[in-house]
Amino acid sequence: MTDKPDAKHGTLKELAEDASGFGMGELRLTRDLILRPARAMDAYDEQGSTAGGLYPRPMRYYIGLNGLILLITALTGGSERTLSTSEPQVLEAWVKASGKTRDAFIADFDQWFSLLSVPLYTLVMVLPLFFLIQRWSPLRWRADLGQTFTFLNAWTLYQMPIMVAFLIDPVTFKYLGVPLMLVLVLVVYARVGRERWWRTPVGAWLKGLLLLVVTILAMLPASFIVYFAAFTLAAYLP
Repeated sequence: MTDKPDAKHGTLKELAEDASGFGMGELRLTRDLILRPARAMDAYDEQGSTAGGLYPRPMRYYIGLNGLILLITALTGGSERTLSTSEPQVLEAWVKASGKTRDAFIADFDQWFSLLSVPLYTLVMVLPLFFLIQRWSPLRWRADLGQTFTFLNAWTLYQMPIMVAFLIDPVTFKYLGVPLMLVLVLVVYARVGRERWWRTPVGAWLKGLLLLVVTILAMLPASFIVYFAAFTLAAYLP
């Protein structure tokens, strides 16, 4: 008799994982990062890297989120829609250098971009933010790294509607998407950083603007490295 509720709970958890690609912990963290991100940060700080089994590890969740973004990109037309916002002559120059047809080059670019974007973008984005957050946090470096990924998780979740809109209609959101994403840096910082990274309004503004500048400086080389690597490998590898 006592086994039935546990079996039912396990079945529901497995169904959630199969249907969404996320388990119950990921779904719970998604809800909390949207509605009460500071509480999610507190749970990680107080109970460790899985918040006492309540949530997934922050880095694992971040990789899963980026995988979901890549899936949405594929379902909305792949990189060709995204590349439609770039200068046509730039794309054509890479296609010519590859010696491939345009469609074959874009297909290869898609594969390399999907393979490289998460590890390269994560590495370039996380390191400067981690060193900055470490200066503001009294916790150990491992907890500070978790805070950095949790901050990025909340920011990524908040900008998901913008990303989806950009992928559906990249031309319209070509100039609006990045400013909106950057505004969300300050929104997420204000929500998760109170009594953690700032305590006074002046401190909030100064540290928030510094975090924004660091984010911008990290985004630019991260995007360049990922796209350049994908273009180069698509052009010069068979």
